[in-house]
Amino acid sequence: NQNDAKTVIRVVKLVAVILVAAIIGFNCYYTIGEQEQAVVTTFGKAEAVSTPGLHFKLPFVQKITKVDTTIKGLAIGYDANTGWSVEEESLMITSDYNFVNVDFFLEYKVSDPIKALYASENPVLILKNMAQGCIRSVIGSYDVDSVITTGKSEIQSKIREELMTQLEDKNIGIQLVNLSI
Repeated sequence: NQNDAKTVIRVVKLVAVILVAAIIGFNCYYTIGEQEQAVVTTFGKAEAVSTPGLHFKLPFVQKITKVDTTIKGLAIGYDANTGWSVEEESLMITSDYNFVNVDFFLEYKVSDPIKALYASENPVLILKNMAQGCIRSVIGSYDVDSVITTGKSEIQSKIREELMTQLEDKNIGIQLVNLSI
């Protein structure tokens, strides 16, 4: 009968409207954790960085990419999981033409989420390569005795200074927190 068909169509329309409203409602807010920031992109263009808390967005127009801003570590010269030396990274030559194995541990964090996401494809790999270059450059200017014993703190501070300068120049959104031999 015709009244039953109209009622079914009305119910289907009502369910569809409720379903669309629920989907839009659940897609218009997002939560950022305490150790995170989020990059808000509108039609693919980075617009803003959100801080921790509850935020609203335009569903289907804005996209949220969360970025972890905690301090992370990076081992150079050894495998952090096994503790075994990685000779390709740790073996260096000093100014007096001696070979020395030196292990480093870098601590870094994301300082600019937009640049960390969009300025380069892999900012952590760039950091590691820049650190290895700085380390080899500085270690190569010291003799083996200084590297092994008395010059460790001076070497650390020179490498830290050089690496921080390079990070500022490259501007990849990562900040050096600490570096230790």
